[in-house]
Amino acid sequence: MVAPPFLVSAPGKTILFGEHAAVYGKPAIAAALSLRSFLLVSPHTTADDAGTVRLEFPDINLQYAWKIDSLPWSRVPKHAPDSIRPSSELHSDLIEALEAPLAEVYSPLQRTAALAFLYLYMSLCVAEKPEVTFSVRSTLPIGAGLGSSASISVCISAALCLLSGEVAPPEGPYANGGLNTVDLANIELIDAWAFLGERCMHGNPSGIDNAVASHGGAVMFQRMMKGNPNVRENMRDFPELKLLLVDTKQPRRTAVQVANVAALHESFPKVTEPILESIKELTDEAYGMLRMPKTKCDEPWAARMRELVRINHGLLVALGVSHPKLELIRCATDELEIGETKLTGAGGGGCAITLVKESVTAEKLVELRKRLEGHGFALFETSLGGPGAGILMPCSENAAEWEDWEEKLFSVHHLLALESREHVEEAIGVNSNKGWAFW
Repeated sequence: MVAPPFLVSAPGKTILFGEHAAVYGKPAIAAALSLRSFLLVSPHTTADDAGTVRLEFPDINLQYAWKIDSLPWSRVPKHAPDSIRPSSELHSDLIEALEAPLAEVYSPLQRTAALAFLYLYMSLCVAEKPEVTFSVRSTLPIGAGLGSSASISVCISAALCLLSGEVAPPEGPYANGGLNTVDLANIELIDAWAFLGERCMHGNPSGIDNAVASHGGAVMFQRMMKGNPNVRENMRDFPELKLLLVDTKQPRRTAVQVANVAALHESFPKVTEPILESIKELTDEAYGMLRMPKTKCDEPWAARMRELVRINHGLLVALGVSHPKLELIRCATDELEIGETKLTGAGGGGCAITLVKESVTAEKLVELRKRLEGHGFALFETSLGGPGAGILMPCSENAAEWEDWEEKLFSVHHLLALESREHVEEAIGVNSNKGWAFW
């Protein structure tokens, strides 16, 4: 059991290859982003919070406390004596019982986040019932198809597993993609509980988002047909790739884009099936490249990966899922010779990603930012790959360091007062504080 205060973190994700083809039983690859969510678990700061569990999530204007004794603990299902790994299905009895504690949370976004939190809190902490504050901050755009909800679910799952003693902190820092058996079992348990958090928010998710957020690196996922088990393989050991992520802020609905491709496939099966098969082939090639040893991931390797990005975008355009705003981004990155760009996710708006050439100058990136922000887009300089779920704990080896960390890293007031994603990253980011350790 880990005593508060401590911080946990998990990355967002982007679909690198295979979107839309995955609907037809072909593989897709999602990869972690360096944009992350963070969760601080800390003792309450006021006597008024005694006997409560508090959730603070300023990015969605959620602030709520529940009296612990008033929660419906009798409706929590009991675990099997020899296993704490959860079922993949939500317990409808507990979901129904949580209607009352959530009666005054009216916003759909806030409500689903609070439901996921309470479901996991009650499931994992039925014995301990810790009186603590959970404070969430994210550097990920919320609702942009970048796995923000899965990132937060993994943070909540990791924090609660640590509080309840179901998992231990990592035995060492993330290194060479390797995992000892203890850390592997721990992160798989965190992933399994996070999937239930995702189910609370999205109903029937694929599980790929929480897998990437838990394990980091990249995940190959293939939904098998005719009742066969789905395929999922984690790829943790490949170099971080410099990436630009651009949010067009153009609303889109995944279901509409999927339906449009289905209609096209029905009308022109002999045309669309080769396109989908071509997406499969390039996804298979990328999968093989991402499994290569890091020593072979040189500039020719990166250049070939960029070519696969370019081809994949062209195939998605042929399926009719691009958008003028996405093409504007692709044209701008082509004109400035920044790298290769593709839409990511369902298309029809949303986000585009660009794998950046190593030779790109800072001046060109400034010019690109100026152009895209002039159209109302949001540009994020990030990277692809990197670690999954991690923890940062206070270090008490010397008093001065402890006092500094206590003030800057483990203060609820300080965390909630940070004004932007840049401030969050600078204050508690995994690249800003070397004390982070990852499963």
